[in-house]
Amino acid sequence: MLKKGTLWGLLFLGAHFTQAQVTFVVENLPGATHNSDTVFLCGSFNNWIPNDKRFIVGKQLNGQLSVTIPAGTGKIEYKFTRGSWNKVETDETNQLIPNRQFTFGNGDTVHVQIENWLDLGGARQINYLIFYFFACAFQGIALCFLVSRIPKRDKEKFRSFMLVNGLVITLLLLAVLHEIANPIQQNYFVFVFHIAAFCWAPVMILFLNAFSDRKNPDNFRWYFAPAAVATLVVLLRIFNLRFLDFLSVIIHPPLTLGNTLFIIISFLFNLLVFLQALWINPELKLNRALKSDESTLFGYYFFWFSFVALLLIPVNALLIMNGFVHPFFEDFQMIGVALSALIFMEAYFFWRYPEIIREEKIAPASSENNLEWLIKLNELMEAEKPYRHPDLSVSHLAEMLGTRPHVLSRVINDHYHKNFRDFVNTYRVEEFISLANNQQYKHYTFLALAQEVGFNSKSTFNLAFKKLTRQNPREYFKTHA
Repeated sequence: MLKKGTLWGLLFLGAHFTQAQVTFVVENLPGATHNSDTVFLCGSFNNWIPNDKRFIVGKQLNGQLSVTIPAGTGKIEYKFTRGSWNKVETDETNQLIPNRQFTFGNGDTVHVQIENWLDLGGARQINYLIFYFFACAFQGIALCFLVSRIPKRDKEKFRSFMLVNGLVITLLLLAVLHEIANPIQQNYFVFVFHIAAFCWAPVMILFLNAFSDRKNPDNFRWYFAPAAVATLVVLLRIFNLRFLDFLSVIIHPPLTLGNTLFIIISFLFNLLVFLQALWINPELKLNRALKSDESTLFGYYFFWFSFVALLLIPVNALLIMNGFVHPFFEDFQMIGVALSALIFMEAYFFWRYPEIIREEKIAPASSENNLEWLIKLNELMEAEKPYRHPDLSVSHLAEMLGTRPHVLSRVINDHYHKNFRDFVNTYRVEEFISLANNQQYKHYTFLALAQEVGFNSKSTFNLAFKKLTRQNPREYFKTHA
């Protein structure tokens, strides 16, 4: 009898556990569902309370929504709402549907799809910004095609250019797909953004090194280690492993703990790499603007455009935390706008200075060749005075000299220990002083003389003059009367 009692007890417990709690998994939501909306499950098990906080439909690790109800017996009826009966689920034609039904004992997981909401009626507000993202992505693809047609391009520069633009174009297209996808599917696009966030800084370093003719550091492969870890975490979340359930806790709709951690860690990682790049590359500092050759200037603008996009990430997150519920903030679209500016910047540089990607790496010139080019440079500057042209660039001067821009830059750096802009401004300041001491130009104002020798603004002239003479123009001519 004892054995029979034990057996019947085990069977009873087994029957009890087979009718254990039931989880309802929402696999599809109407496209008009707002990210900050809260979905509730209600039914005969809770007296049809439409906003019962005990039965909030929360996010799973893999992005799907689910809610669990306690074990019971018999049949129950249920529906999904967004907090009131005016926001109850409907069918595709926005008609009320019969109550859903479930019988305990028919499994512990129920998969459902919600077609529509009564108050929304299938209406989905058009976000016109996605047309801008699509246009930018198309322009980026066209730019890649045009750059590939530039003859004698440098392979390493072209490879890094295609990599960074491929990443930007992919992110812009994902932003478009994210906007038109089902809210459940949108979570999978967010996973891709998480991984891409850890790839941005290493790709930026690769790009800058290629266009400044620097070698990548020996430990460069480790820069991608955080992206590999992020990929692993994303895969674990897709498999919905329960020990990571804490990542799906809502911090502030639509931000979960997992998304928030990704944002914080990726921002700090990118910020560290950006600051390291700024420390290693002095030409990237703000006060070096417009003082370098076109290739360095290209990298300079790329760096700061990217840095601004990076700083917008915490700004965007703070706006969400302070109640800004527009999709522009919830979907971090302001970062997409900042990244799209990179495509316009690149288009300008490659249209005006295609030689920045055509430059081929050559062995350092010998000192004899450097001396030869130095003599030719001095003769050209004295005879033709090209510095009087306000828009003179290293490419234009190299073309006049009959050499390549990087050869000319090396000659100026090695013999004058100056960059191109300071070298040209030295000639302009010396010419200015010569003309100011000439009786023929006594009736000219300082600004008129500055423009005569090639300066295009008063502020640029004053900075260059003081940098060379340690005095402003008036002080200089008083002491040298």
